[in-house]
Amino acid sequence: MTGAASLMATSAPSPQTPGTDGDSTVTPVRALGQAAREVWYRSPLYSLSLRGRPPSAFLAVAPDPWPGDAARAEALLAGKLAIAGRSAALAPDPWHRPGADPAWLAGLHSFDWLRDLRDHGGTDGARLAMRCVEDWMASNTRWSPIGWRDDVLATRVVNWIRHYDFLAAEAPSDFTGRFVDSLARQRRHLERRLGAGIVGARGLAALKAATVVDAAFVRGDQNRERRLARTISRLAAALPRIVLPDGTIADRSPQAQVQALRDLIDIRAVLVSAERPAPAALQDAIDRAAPMLRFLRHGDGGLALFNGSDAGDPTAIDLVLARSGNGARAPLDAPQGGFVRLAAGQALVVADAGTPPGKGMDLETHAGTLSVEFSVGSERVFGNCGAYAGLTDDWRYMMRFTAAHATAIIADTNSSELILGGGLEYPASNVQAMRAEQDGATWLEASHDGYRSLFGVTHRRRLWLAADGGDLRGEDNLVGVDGKPIKPTASGRKFAIRFHLHPDVKASLAQSGASALLRLPSGQGWKVRASGATMTLAESVWLGDGQRTRRTAQIALVGGLGPEGAKVKWAFTKVEG
Repeated sequence: MTGAASLMATSAPSPQTPGTDGDSTVTPVRALGQAAREVWYRSPLYSLSLRGRPPSAFLAVAPDPWPGDAARAEALLAGKLAIAGRSAALAPDPWHRPGADPAWLAGLHSFDWLRDLRDHGGTDGARLAMRCVEDWMASNTRWSPIGWRDDVLATRVVNWIRHYDFLAAEAPSDFTGRFVDSLARQRRHLERRLGAGIVGARGLAALKAATVVDAAFVRGDQNRERRLARTISRLAAALPRIVLPDGTIADRSPQAQVQALRDLIDIRAVLVSAERPAPAALQDAIDRAAPMLRFLRHGDGGLALFNGSDAGDPTAIDLVLARSGNGARAPLDAPQGGFVRLAAGQALVVADAGTPPGKGMDLETHAGTLSVEFSVGSERVFGNCGAYAGLTDDWRYMMRFTAAHATAIIADTNSSELILGGGLEYPASNVQAMRAEQDGATWLEASHDGYRSLFGVTHRRRLWLAADGGDLRGEDNLVGVDGKPIKPTASGRKFAIRFHLHPDVKASLAQSGASALLRLPSGQGWKVRASGATMTLAESVWLGDGQRTRRTAQIALVGGLGPEGAKVKWAFTKVEG
């Protein structure tokens, strides 16, 4: 964990932990209810309750259109599955392997890798895929916390149905009956989970799965016709809560934005394939979500690193946007989602200036309120540390700390209280932001009071980007709430304002300690200056490529709170020549 000590500063971990069935927080009462629910799910009686009359017909709707990965297919044919930076053998009995990485197990159970075998595995790939599905059906008749988790189950049933023709090509004659029966059992559990109120991007994934299964079972069955109609109506009613008016997915995660837009596109394709009219709310959601995805990209084509996101694959993101059919430009800001862009010349600033999402949508949310990311052309300069699924639990937790973001932190305390494993207990609130333009320059004024209860402090941040993009200036004020003095217990506490540099940016601190020089890969130089705090250069990490942890540096502006708080001014200015 080299570099983590200088990066990570934390409040005490909450004793509460997230539920395995999708609940975001676990109070003692909810923990008891969740434990009872899990006992019920594991019981033979619950397994019996999932039985029912099998569908009279099955239709393989809208084959999966997304490209597979050749390297992963090659590894699969060699008996190994690589997911989230972890590689493990497919045999023996991988489904319930003790000690297996949870992210790897979730990826295994999701069957998202079927497309890899379909595109690059040939006949051997089809046989392997069919054997894995057969093995899963035999080994997973009862509920399990990862294999039947809401998002994993939803992804699996969609992949099974959309790859049916690929699977059936090498399947025995009785395969279809057992396949359809397993799908029906999973659909019944999914219906109960939908009734429990899954929200946000996970709710959309569950509704997509319900739509795909119902469309596959609908032919010649009036009861199932009515069920599909109800599912479509439920989807139409849920979309305005999932896709906010400005197009932001309610989870406020760029990574969730990509996946949700892809889910919306898939639902549209399935309804077309099943010859059912799509609700107007579906196309409207696509037309709002696509420009917002463009909003959340840097000049290198990757995503901003907010709330559990890595940069993603720019080519894959391009494909999602192309298949949306919407070419509208990115908006200037996202008032409901709480993100703001400042763009001029080749420079781009993306800021998180919104209230954290509500319960059930905050599983990946970070304590990074008012954090900013800065890029110039296709080169990232500074931003947040990012995250990826292959991290250990401790690393995933630490990457959610305020200290892992380009914002201010007081007394090594997170601006939102994090729950170990996912979710927020006391999120930063009263987050306000205003964007303005004048003479080609762009301003942002924002604030939050996440430090109100502990320190009586409001964090106010002002940003200004010059019209030519060559000068980014900021001012961070840590002041008493409503004009009152900060709490006596806060006076003298340390604060830090951090800028985590991209690993390809080289930094050197001036001998005076009053400034630093940054050199981008292109050779372009930027000078960093600050007043009101001491500038330091320390170790940090960057996880933006989603596959590994890379060492990097951070510029930290460090000081102590006085009775009236603190004011720090800073600037990143392009060095000509």
